[in-house]
Amino acid sequence: MGAETRILLLSNRDQQDLLDEPPLSHEGGDAPASGVRADSVAPVAARVLDTLAGAPGVRVAHRTVFHPSEVLAAIGDHRPSVVFNLCEALGGDARLEVHAAWLLERLGVPFTGSPYQALRHCLYKVEANRLLARAGVRVPATVRVDSPDRLPRVAFPVIVKPEREDGSAGIEQDAVVYEMRSLRDRVAAIIETLRQPAVVQHYVHGREIAVSVLGSPVPRLLPTSEIVFGGLPEGHPPIVTFSSKWDPAVSTFTSITSVPAVLRPPELRRIAALGRRAFEVLGLRDYGRVDMRLDARGVPYVIDVNPNCDLSEDAGFARAARRAGITYPGLIWQILQSALGRRSDAWALFASRGRSPRRPRVAARFAAAVPEAS
Repeated sequence: MGAETRILLLSNRDQQDLLDEPPLSHEGGDAPASGVRADSVAPVAARVLDTLAGAPGVRVAHRTVFHPSEVLAAIGDHRPSVVFNLCEALGGDARLEVHAAWLLERLGVPFTGSPYQALRHCLYKVEANRLLARAGVRVPATVRVDSPDRLPRVAFPVIVKPEREDGSAGIEQDAVVYEMRSLRDRVAAIIETLRQPAVVQHYVHGREIAVSVLGSPVPRLLPTSEIVFGGLPEGHPPIVTFSSKWDPAVSTFTSITSVPAVLRPPELRRIAALGRRAFEVLGLRDYGRVDMRLDARGVPYVIDVNPNCDLSEDAGFARAARRAGITYPGLIWQILQSALGRRSDAWALFASRGRSPRRPRVAARFAAAVPEAS
């Protein structure tokens, strides 16, 4: 029997687990960002580990990392054939997620999820918006604001976000504003609390649609979803806030839900084409989600692109996969297969372990390990 394929599951340690470890400094010593999301990646890592460890012919290790040096040490210790990358932060800062991908690229190790450049594009929201617009992808008017004293002329309403956060960090009930004084207050709050520029984007009031995309090099669109804003308290705009996403104590945690989207065939075709185009323009791979809003005429606008989106079993991406007939283990293995296929010497690696050097056997082996993957 040939040597086992080595899979390294890499995830970040939570800041609260490192009481003696201050967050890494960045941007010339500014205060840290909001840090790791309220939900921990640990439950996802445990579920993925359980899924991978049960397959024959593989050896799976899990390492949690906090400092960049620990990423290097993990690769040196395990010398993996492939890395399942669940590293969503470094140094307690979610914005440094991109550095983990950069290190893996420099080491020449294949890994799941989007590459460094795609993660960086999506981290900087204004940059992503400009790239999409240049490629003909319809996006709302968006501008970067460095100071509440230098506000742009905008057409209200607008939504105000931090420039370099994900997971709805920095977005709360007052994020949508309708006049200049509120805009100034909201921009000032983001710059002061998160120590980064604010993004002011035209607010598209309409249905919110999520397009989940799976696979590489040819991405597959999963069934579309719609965010339903039911039972919102008075004055709460129909948006997904940080609290409604991560805090079970707030009422909007359960009132904002994701359901299968009901769309007419022409709408579905426009949305599917737009989602696929956004995914490709920003260089995403393996898996990701494109969020859109439909205006009063049903015209879709891309409002956010999420590479390496949440892989929790109850999160929107996994639910979209289930609607496509893909079980959770099947989803995880499909993502892993895409990464293994990018190894430049994948056929030689398997041949050296007593397996056929032909690429099709590599994919077939993983499909056999998880027969329910569709």
